[in-house]
Amino acid sequence: MSRANALRLFVGLLCAMPLRLASAQQTQSPSNIRYELFADSPGESYLRYLQTTGAVPLYPWSARPFSQRELRVLIPKDTLNPWAQRFRDESRAYSRFRYGFIQPSASLRYNSTFAYGSNDGPIWAGRGITSAAQAGFYATWGPATLTVAPMVFRAENQAFDILPTGRTGNAAYGNPQFGGIDRPQRFGNTPYSQFDPGQSSLRVDMRFLTAGVTTANEAWGPGQEFPVILGNNAAGFPHAFAGTSEPVNIFIAKLHARAIWGELFQSDFSPVTGSAEYTSRAEPGTKRFATGMVISGEPRGIPGLEIGASRFFHFIWPISGIPRSYLTEFLQGFLKKNVAPDRIHDPRFPNGVDDTGISSNQLVSVFGRWVLPHSGFELHAEYGREDHSYDLRDLTQEPDHSRAYSLGARKVFSVDGESMTAGRVEIINYQLPQLARYRGEGEMYVHGLIRQGHTYMGQLLGADAGVGTGAGSVMAVDHYTKTGSWTASWHRIVNQEYGNYVSLGVIPPRSIDVSHALGFETTRFMGKFDVNAGLTLVRDFNRNFQNDVTNLNALVGVRYILH
Repeated sequence: MSRANALRLFVGLLCAMPLRLASAQQTQSPSNIRYELFADSPGESYLRYLQTTGAVPLYPWSARPFSQRELRVLIPKDTLNPWAQRFRDESRAYSRFRYGFIQPSASLRYNSTFAYGSNDGPIWAGRGITSAAQAGFYATWGPATLTVAPMVFRAENQAFDILPTGRTGNAAYGNPQFGGIDRPQRFGNTPYSQFDPGQSSLRVDMRFLTAGVTTANEAWGPGQEFPVILGNNAAGFPHAFAGTSEPVNIFIAKLHARAIWGELFQSDFSPVTGSAEYTSRAEPGTKRFATGMVISGEPRGIPGLEIGASRFFHFIWPISGIPRSYLTEFLQGFLKKNVAPDRIHDPRFPNGVDDTGISSNQLVSVFGRWVLPHSGFELHAEYGREDHSYDLRDLTQEPDHSRAYSLGARKVFSVDGESMTAGRVEIINYQLPQLARYRGEGEMYVHGLIRQGHTYMGQLLGADAGVGTGAGSVMAVDHYTKTGSWTASWHRIVNQEYGNYVSLGVIPPRSIDVSHALGFETTRFMGKFDVNAGLTLVRDFNRNFQNDVTNLNALVGVRYILH
């Protein structure tokens, strides 16, 4: 059975299963909220399930993280759900000033054979033990909120087999495919550690408008495990943002939007060397300017439907500084023939960069999400492209050139004041379609001049499922109780593939590196401690196009609840 047929069957079964809701008396919960609802965190995923039952108001979910203003709307006002008490805010107030602590946490990850792990922010879990810790505080005064939530981690980074790159020094640990995109196979041959600002931000949330600066992860689109544009696989990068603080009613729909402007850095294992700014095609600069926008709308008269689009740009960083035109580049034309030629003003290069659009890399997506009110069911889809089509003919002739698509569904099977059981499925695919194989260019998350690709500090900003060509799927069951939760999951990831039958007429027998992972993770609330543990068995078929390899991934973590 194909993945598409399996998804259709799974969705059909989910829709056919009734949602069981308790009829117990609802009571009011505290009006304040706990603050650690970062993008794609377990608490946020829990609220997303509750939205399908009607316990959380219908609200766009495609531009995260949520502000404190938004969370006041989204937190359930009743206690008819097992985690109702988990959203209490234990902060202290002094006049209009309120402050509290980010609950300190620590974790240990272990990989027996090779590096494995994703969607964990700045953490890179190599072979051996990887330790991490996070703590911080938040403070609010009127519409302003300051959050400081740094994270530190250290990977033991024991040796394991990697693909040869043909290069020396740090580049020997880089990625040998697609021009050496900045996604190292291994972060050197010694222990690797980082201190990261984490989910820190300073923001102002007024009626209708919000703005601020942050290093927190942005999550765009409806995907959770496999975001097409932005998610929490890499660390959040430093950026400013502005947009709507709540959906704005324009009668035919409610619109919600956010624009960002930031700075992207590379790892020490990137193929790009030289100065930080652009000097030549050979040395395009070790840092990039990033900008983008996500917008979603809820059409009037169709409850629960959310449709939207996002664009994200990587730009070279001119030695003369960021031109004002960069600030509105996310509004540029969608067809390359309508994009003005690049003119990066630099006294050393009076003619600028001489190719239309070559100084930037665009990623664009359109998406939809439909929560069927009070059914416990949600369906979502997203279609993305890497870079522009040249003109309308090009777009019409090859709509699947450099494309990615994702499909997903979520279903709450039962929920009451004691427990909730739910399931989810999600797939993403950006393996090269046949048309792109003939065209021979333009894979996902890869660009010609900006050779770091769609990455930050050596990790993918989008779905961590291969580079250039890849795919992923997940099926999971989540169970929540007053004393904790557990998740059972199966992941399939197409890590990489090679071979070109069209050119060579030969199909290599081990041309697809694909892994299957069976995992179980549980959390228990034990007084002042939340204890987390997980175990995942990974079988990588044709790892690095060679042998089948097995990896055991283990996780132990603890969070201390400050009162």
